[in-house]
Amino acid sequence: MEKLIPNSTLRQILFIIVSIVLLLVVVANLWQFFPGVLGAFCLYVLMVHPLRWLTIKWKMNKLLAVLILMISSFAIIITPLFFLVNMLTDKVGVAIQNKAEIQDKIQKGLEQINQKLGVDLLKEINLGDLTAWIIKLIQEILNTSLNGVIQIAVAYLILFFMLTNYKKMENWFYKNIPLKTENLTILNKDLRDLVVSNAVGIPLVAFFQALVAYVGYIIFGLSDPFSWFLITFFGAMLPVVGAAIVYVPASLYLLAAGDTANGYLLLAYGFIVVGLTDNILRFWLQKVMADVHPLITIFGVILGVNIFGFIGIIFGPIFISLTIWMFRIYKLEFTNELDEEEKSEESSAV
Repeated sequence: MEKLIPNSTLRQILFIIVSIVLLLVVVANLWQFFPGVLGAFCLYVLMVHPLRWLTIKWKMNKLLAVLILMISSFAIIITPLFFLVNMLTDKVGVAIQNKAEIQDKIQKGLEQINQKLGVDLLKEINLGDLTAWIIKLIQEILNTSLNGVIQIAVAYLILFFMLTNYKKMENWFYKNIPLKTENLTILNKDLRDLVVSNAVGIPLVAFFQALVAYVGYIIFGLSDPFSWFLITFFGAMLPVVGAAIVYVPASLYLLAAGDTANGYLLLAYGFIVVGLTDNILRFWLQKVMADVHPLITIFGVILGVNIFGFIGIIFGPIFISLTIWMFRIYKLEFTNELDEEEKSEESSAV
């Protein structure tokens, strides 16, 4: 006689199917806000410990502590974005109007390199396509920066409720996530390390790299060095090319302007000093904050930019790290159970 599936099991299956369908509908319609949700989670991980410190050690009112932390972090995040958007808004239009002049300056800089070093980059580079690509890239950064401001607003709206109810939320987390307590503790620590490593480590490395480049911009007489510093800060967060996407055009600009010595010196300074700073800080600091492999950072940034736009520079590595981390939790959660079952079976057999 065939065994029938119990009604309780059928109800569970139906419940799971309905829940998954509803979840997919919600995600499909609110996907555009997902970066904001992820941003709120990252900010929560960074702020929950300072919040405890303010409310428990300093006996500060919780609402006041939340507002202080949110306003302070908001100023830190928005200030560089404001300067970038304000600067690019003024300069993108000028760049589009003077596209031919910019292309001519780049060509002169490349010709200088060919004459002095014997390297003919003009054979390998289509200046028209290069100039159009650079202008398009700046426009995309401007658009994603504006979108990033919207996502930040969403993140802070969610963050407010997360921080004001952090005890209830953490209690819910420990009660309802179907993992062992020891694995939940590992999860909590690993998530914090991942967020700190990426949300703090990547911008921090980019800032110090841009700061080193800024010193070079001043020493070698580049006009408006602070604007170049801001662009370098955001460019340094890009994978593979990094800050070179800024200091190479800056060197070509000096060469095209006839300042040959400073142009070559800035180029050498960029590749040697700025590049060395990138290699040392990016890999060392990321390693200190969390044991994140450099390839996870590189491919994570590429993935994040493809999914979320420019703001994905921060979220992409977290995404890949979480994916890899899920396999670790699976091993901790279920492999140990299998081992315990095998041991109990062996002991009962004996």
